[in-house]
Amino acid sequence: MNESSDSLRSQLGRLEDKVKRQGKLVEASYALHTSLDLGELLGLILDGARDGVEADRGTVFLLSDDGTEIWSRIVRGEEALEIRLPLGKGIAGAVAQTGETIRIDDAYADSRFDPSWDKKSGYRTREILCAPIRNRAGDIVGVFQLLNKIGEAGFTDEDEQYLEALSIHAALAVENARLHTSAVEKERYDREVQAAQDVQRKFQPRERRTEYGCLELVGINEFYEDATGDYYDFLSGLPGGRLGVAVGDVSGHGLHAALVMAEARAFLRAFATTVDTLPPVMNLVNDHLVPDMEPGKFMTLFACLIDGESGAVEWVNAAQNAPMLYRKATGTVERLKATGLMLGVMEAVGYKAGAPRTLEPGDALLMFTDGISESRVPGGELFGEDRLCDAFVACADRSPDEIISNLRAVAQEWIGPHVVDDDLTLVVVKRKS
Repeated sequence: MNESSDSLRSQLGRLEDKVKRQGKLVEASYALHTSLDLGELLGLILDGARDGVEADRGTVFLLSDDGTEIWSRIVRGEEALEIRLPLGKGIAGAVAQTGETIRIDDAYADSRFDPSWDKKSGYRTREILCAPIRNRAGDIVGVFQLLNKIGEAGFTDEDEQYLEALSIHAALAVENARLHTSAVEKERYDREVQAAQDVQRKFQPRERRTEYGCLELVGINEFYEDATGDYYDFLSGLPGGRLGVAVGDVSGHGLHAALVMAEARAFLRAFATTVDTLPPVMNLVNDHLVPDMEPGKFMTLFACLIDGESGAVEWVNAAQNAPMLYRKATGTVERLKATGLMLGVMEAVGYKAGAPRTLEPGDALLMFTDGISESRVPGGELFGEDRLCDAFVACADRSPDEIISNLRAVAQEWIGPHVVDDDLTLVVVKRKS
């Protein structure tokens, strides 16, 4: 009878423990869905794991995005300490690498245990229970590491089962937190990009179409990525009453290229109002860009000054795609080739002016970046400057707006349904007939 009673009490005790654990698991699962902050979530996961197995201390590690290490963040007062371990190093690193749970009854008797943490903190580690955190697909996303079972008994099989059950809830909560963080970061990035684009649009001429004396001018600038490194500008109020026109291209794409473009624009506008000729202006722009340019980066730039009455053109080309000058009288095209190196590579280059030109009635000057000349079907042939020239000649008698529309249409027809994979800038200056 006594044996039967003892057996019954033992069974009831195990059942009570099981119910208690289930209750803790439900509480922990609920708690894990109360926060989307990853730092706070690590603490909630640790609380649920530690309470469930009755551990004195513990750490929750997460697998890094590149899968090469595990990391955790520990808050001590107002200070946050981040721990990072290579995959396979230490007990937690071994669990993250193999996916096998490790249970140690005497830490100091195990060669895998690193006692240096105890020496730093003054804490004495006895038992260790280290188990993987797996997501719904069974992939390892982190590690539970629990220290010192409260009471005399060490960690048990039931403790391992509890962590296995908690694992999926922890992994799901981490995934939700990361998705939330990504969404917040994307929203912030989108706002920053929108702000950058707004600023860049303000940098462009207020009116993409303008007239200046005998000249008609039209320009377009389209972004390939979030921001553009292409640049065009119309500069009025310059010495001698001439109009400045510039087209440039910063190597690369995105925000860095956009910032360099903005800097170059500011330099060009400032120096062009104080110097009568273009070569010294280009020298100054170049020398001011060099200190701020990242290694391997550069900017190409074509700039010209045009007299609104005579059509006389002074120009300098810092390795920009050679503008095309259409002569109505002959139906031919002249190329205004480079007169110096690209900007931002080295100081004291010494830019020179090209041979002076004059826009006669009906003549048109096309300035462009390689966004149109190098457009192509992926893996296919470039549209190229020769085709661009032929297309320009075919529509050069039309208005600047129509010229740009026709050039874009011909280039788009060349690449077919594919998207242009570069910033696109076109400027047409035409002298009225």
